[in-house]
Amino acid sequence: MTSTILTTAQAHPNNILRSDGGRAAEPNIFLAGGRDIPDNRRMHQIETRMDRVKLNVENRYEHFESTSEVRDVEGRSLRVYKWIYRTYVAE
Repeated sequence: MTSTILTTAQAHPNNILRSDGGRAAEPNIFLAGGRDIPDNRRMHQIETRMDRVKLNVENRYEHFESTSEVRDVEGRSLRVYKWIYRTYVAE
């Protein structure tokens, strides 16, 4: 099983520059479900398809699992990752 932690730099809107200084990264996944996740943190760009991703939100990680669903968001077809559980960052 492959997984990754999503960073703020991978989030939409299109003000994220690629590491080579090129044009903004286009989101290719949508995070569905979960609570208290801002709408502007639901679209992300990942280079390689992962089975699971986790999103750092304040003092916790929201965990999502890949689905076969594709959702049209803002004119883009995005692979849907469904919320599965939450863990908290140890202090």
